[in-house]
Amino acid sequence: MFLVNRGLCRTCNMHKCCSATLEYSRWSGLELGHRQDLDWRDVVSEAEQIVGYPTSFLNLRWLFNDEIANTAIHLRKLVGTNRPLLKSAKNLLIGAKSNLQSVGLIIVLLSKAAGFNHLEFTRDQYESGVLHSQRALAEIVEMKRTGHMIHKTMVNLQAEERHGDIYNDLLYGNKIVLLTGDYLLATCLHQLGGLRNNQVTELISTGLRDLEEGEFFGEHDKENNPWPTQPKGSNEIKCHYDWENEDNLLKLGSNEFLGQGKDEWILRTMLTSGSILGKGCQGAMKLANRGEQLERDAYTLGGHLALMWQLHLDIKDFFTHPNCYSLVGAPVTFALWEYPTIYGHILEAKLEEKSVDYKQLYYTVRGTRSMDYLADFLDDELAAVLKYSERFPVTDARLALQKMALTIHGEAVEYIEK
Repeated sequence: MFLVNRGLCRTCNMHKCCSATLEYSRWSGLELGHRQDLDWRDVVSEAEQIVGYPTSFLNLRWLFNDEIANTAIHLRKLVGTNRPLLKSAKNLLIGAKSNLQSVGLIIVLLSKAAGFNHLEFTRDQYESGVLHSQRALAEIVEMKRTGHMIHKTMVNLQAEERHGDIYNDLLYGNKIVLLTGDYLLATCLHQLGGLRNNQVTELISTGLRDLEEGEFFGEHDKENNPWPTQPKGSNEIKCHYDWENEDNLLKLGSNEFLGQGKDEWILRTMLTSGSILGKGCQGAMKLANRGEQLERDAYTLGGHLALMWQLHLDIKDFFTHPNCYSLVGAPVTFALWEYPTIYGHILEAKLEEKSVDYKQLYYTVRGTRSMDYLADFLDDELAAVLKYSERFPVTDARLALQKMALTIHGEAVEYIEK
């Protein structure tokens, strides 16, 4: 049984009194109190109308070709098996919010919100206020992330499982996963070169580097699932992770942030989603020659959107799957930071090679103040998104981005308040 002792938080950056409060009660006519009235499908539909076409179908032009059609024939052989790839394929085609399939839409929206100098570009280089090169970049970033997600469905085959029909199905599925993911990533690199912008190529390439590095960040169990790091003592902490001001072309963060609760979670999220989205937004500004300041604002805005989105996913995962959720998700990470004794029970399960008692851990986490910290963190991230989005001049696209943020924030808060 997990035991916790309620008390003061271990560091000021985790306490409600130190969370940044919202600086405004309104942004451009959006009432924060009405965020729960926003429907995700309506918000996305409105955003797609603003940018000129349904970007939720960005993937289809890439997927429906001879190479992927041939792969699909082999994929049919896996129907009826419990392959993660099948679920990923379904989410890819229907555009699941849980997988952040609006990456391309966000980049195109921000491109329109930033605008560009029409004197620098000919009429055939843009449509509906967005450069064709910016739309191409949005597709590249979305499909880079999609290819990476497909690679993640590889099944780790244990030595004792290497026999029989089940093993053959899993091995066959792994081959399809590898080929499909490689095709998408190779196509991305080819399309990226077609933009003929070395700075953007370097930026997006480092985003892919960060994605891959995120897969190896911290400890993992024998199934290659990420494992929580033992929390550090307050006296071991030298600094906190300041991702907004680091050189994002270099390696993000460092392993010194492992075991630092919120800092570890932020670095993990920046590696796995924040970097590629932020750099996609930054690259779109480069293509429109919008200047270094707006480029940096775009990167920061994209990073905060990814952080808030991942908070939403972690909270949703924790409440909807109390018997199987991520041990490095925000609820567990924040609870471990406040009450390090909880980690001992998780570590015991790892050492004895047995499953963690997710249900008991669920109630233990609920018994801590992690949900209060998460609610504060959500408010901080929403405030940052709204603050940075106000720096982009085109009103309708900016409002659409803000509505997306408000919708995600509202859903996450609803889970916490249930």
